[in-house]
Amino acid sequence: MEAPTPPVSFVLVLHGHIPAVLGHGVWPHGADWLHEAAAETYLPFVAAVRALDADGVPWKATVGLTPILCEQLRDPRFPRGFRRYVRHRLAAASRDAREFARDGHRAELLARAWRAHYEEALALFDALDGDLVAPFARMADEAKVEPIACAATHGFLPLLPSDAAAERQLDVGLAAHRRHFGRSARGLWMPECATRPAGTLVTPGFGRRVARRDVLSLLAARGVRFTFVETHLVAGRAGRPAYGGSGGVRWNAGEATPTGRSPYAVHRVETEAGSVAVLARDPRSSEQVWSGEVGYPGDPSYLEFHRKAARGGLRYWSVTDARGPLDGKELYEPATTAERVASHAVHFCDLLAESAAAEPSARVVVAMFDFELFGHWWFEGIDFLAAVFRELARRGGPVRPATAYEAVSGAGDVAPAIALPAGSWGKDGDFSVWDNPETKEYWRSVERAGEQVREIAGRDPRLLPAALRQLLLLEASDWPFLVENGSARDYAERRIGEHAAAVEALAALSTRSGPRTREDALLLARLARRDRAFAPELGG
Repeated sequence: MEAPTPPVSFVLVLHGHIPAVLGHGVWPHGADWLHEAAAETYLPFVAAVRALDADGVPWKATVGLTPILCEQLRDPRFPRGFRRYVRHRLAAASRDAREFARDGHRAELLARAWRAHYEEALALFDALDGDLVAPFARMADEAKVEPIACAATHGFLPLLPSDAAAERQLDVGLAAHRRHFGRSARGLWMPECATRPAGTLVTPGFGRRVARRDVLSLLAARGVRFTFVETHLVAGRAGRPAYGGSGGVRWNAGEATPTGRSPYAVHRVETEAGSVAVLARDPRSSEQVWSGEVGYPGDPSYLEFHRKAARGGLRYWSVTDARGPLDGKELYEPATTAERVASHAVHFCDLLAESAAAEPSARVVVAMFDFELFGHWWFEGIDFLAAVFRELARRGGPVRPATAYEAVSGAGDVAPAIALPAGSWGKDGDFSVWDNPETKEYWRSVERAGEQVREIAGRDPRLLPAALRQLLLLEASDWPFLVENGSARDYAERRIGEHAAAVEALAALSTRSGPRTREDALLLARLARRDRAFAPELGG
């Protein structure tokens, strides 16, 4: 009698990240990025999984709230700003409802629905005492969520100008994760899923040749047991990048031809510091959410993200036609979306089963996404995730939810050892989104600031915590990403300039002897008031 085939683990990975925006403006670029994500993604997710628990529906997720995101969510400025943001949205919804009612416009019900949405978000936020990290820590205690860490400010590890810079990002990030979640991270999300083997790095700023260790060896040395990579780094296939690319783009990082390795298995990379398990993205199921061409968010009935009311910024229109002009959008009809969400959840679960059945040795199907894609960018996305777990429970079939740690633990010592080439989950699967002519000056700023911080450490260690904080904030991968794609380039360039200038000012201060002047004190106070992250880890 043949032994039963073990179930295939469905590993949902949600990578939550907002760069440091508190203290750096509010709208259109700034703290409202954080407020929007809280109101439209994090709080709705907590509400949705509580409903699953109440109905006895099993679910599991691997959730990364990056260290810099946690620092902001627990910053005293955040609850005040969030409540102010929600009050503005409630006022906008009420005003829109009155105006729609006066004009006999059927969008009045949508305005009232928006008001209910924000009232529910605020009620849950208050019930959580304004702490959005705490429910995820509790879910981890209940073994429903595997909390994964990240580099402190989401620094692009392979392109940082030294191993020391990458190690600092990891050390600060892992320590902050322990503080926020009360436990050491077993897994870590490498920013942009970017990795590279040991070798010589030609720095993207000044072109210096620097010996760098394997990025995964830095993880292994810190006790990290697993991480995540894009499909092509394991399978070496041509395909579509996770985001930022068009259909049919061939991978041009590392291997471009099939390796024979499966993304539906747990692999491991042996490094000088130990082994790290690697989980690769399932391209078939992930495409249904990521793709602007065939993905679910482009369904005509769903809420259109880009068209917003001139006053208040609320959204009242459906996608209608993903390729059509914004002024051609029709009014959103929420009554029609529940059926589409259920249909898409069934289709998604079919794809999971097909992916699992495509290879007899399949043991894991990994669907990994930016957390904020659900609820914020794709308004119905949180409902979709809940519907997927309900559908999997209804089927009771061979695909079952699991955390990444459970999947890795189940693989045991049988996970095959592989070597990984350099690559990321960005456009074309390489580093070109972050390393290109448009970002060269950014990387020069990073290199200069790193040199200045070393000088500060030797001249006046009292200034080192402030200088390290500014350097970490400068190193965030968000800034070159925004420079390259142009979506908020002016904001990114301002932030690069602010943090580079702060390091330079601290370096100048470190050269002066004698008592501090009033101007010196004002500089230090301004930086401390504006940027507060990682005080326990940096020592001040």
